[in-house]
Amino acid sequence: MYKSLRRPERLFRFGQWLVALLFAYFLVQVGAHLIADLPSIYAPPKYEDFVDQKALEPLEQVVQPAQEQMRGQQRDSEVLRTQLHELEYRYQQDKENFDNWRAARSSTEQSDQNPEVLAKVRVLEQQLQQQQQLQAQIYALQQERRQLAQSIAPQSEAIRQLHQQAQQQYQEAIYQASLKAFGVRLVFVGPLLLLAIWLFRRHRNGQNWPFVWGFIFFALFAFFFELVPYLPSFGGYVRYGVGAVLTFLGGRALIRSLQEYLERKRHEQQAPQEERQQEIRYEQALTAIGRNQCPSCERTLLAVEGAQVNYCMHCGLKLYDQCPKCGLRHNAFFPFCPACGAASDSQNKPAQV
Repeated sequence: MYKSLRRPERLFRFGQWLVALLFAYFLVQVGAHLIADLPSIYAPPKYEDFVDQKALEPLEQVVQPAQEQMRGQQRDSEVLRTQLHELEYRYQQDKENFDNWRAARSSTEQSDQNPEVLAKVRVLEQQLQQQQQLQAQIYALQQERRQLAQSIAPQSEAIRQLHQQAQQQYQEAIYQASLKAFGVRLVFVGPLLLLAIWLFRRHRNGQNWPFVWGFIFFALFAFFFELVPYLPSFGGYVRYGVGAVLTFLGGRALIRSLQEYLERKRHEQQAPQEERQQEIRYEQALTAIGRNQCPSCERTLLAVEGAQVNYCMHCGLKLYDQCPKCGLRHNAFFPFCPACGAASDSQNKPAQV
């Protein structure tokens, strides 16, 4: 973009953009610390503040002992289930060993009334009885837990309703707190954004443009990072509604800019040759022609076989001229001939900024 500028001009332009970025950075830091250090105008909501403690405490005094007893019964049931699982596993192993041993003895035609056989059978029966006893204990504990749960069911339901009401009030308080946080930030960010819009429209190309652009960058950062993340949802309506409005306004501005651009180019092409050349900035002309592009209509210049291109074939703008002194063909926007230094026609000199 700045290749046609003089080297000092490029350095100064780079320094100006550096000033703009540094100015924006320090403004962002000041704004961030300012918002972080804002005095607290309200206490953040806490869930405990919305629970009816007067109604909850007597209910919990009834429910908590029963719940503690039920938890103890649950732990006892887990212990009994573990013992039952181990006993079932041991019984299965002993039964398999007994069946194998009994099959081996039957091949030798030993009687089932053998004392050794009867002793092993009694061991297995004792294991089955132990399993049944453990199952009965587990069942009894389950019955007790059901009875306790039924006895405190009304109080448990009342506690659930109290917590449900408290949760609803707490969510509403969180919502109101988000509105307050958004409002506080909007008080600070809104004027900055309006001022940035005004500066962009009036002073973005002025003498102090680095500070203007630095402030614009700061306002944009404050809007997108300090305000937009705190937009209350409203079920998503605000967040997506703002996006839709911004998209619509940006689209309309883009369409309007395109129409204005096409209309401006149409008027430029209808103006006399000398007037068109004078309205084109010198750096703009050098950059465009260096890219093989017309500085007026901005269309690509096409090569013509066997001929030199001196005029734009799209809009008729004169691009190359002949020195009246030495006859050298050169850029029509050069104020002086690069061969002999003769001044070009003053009417062909473009505006220089």
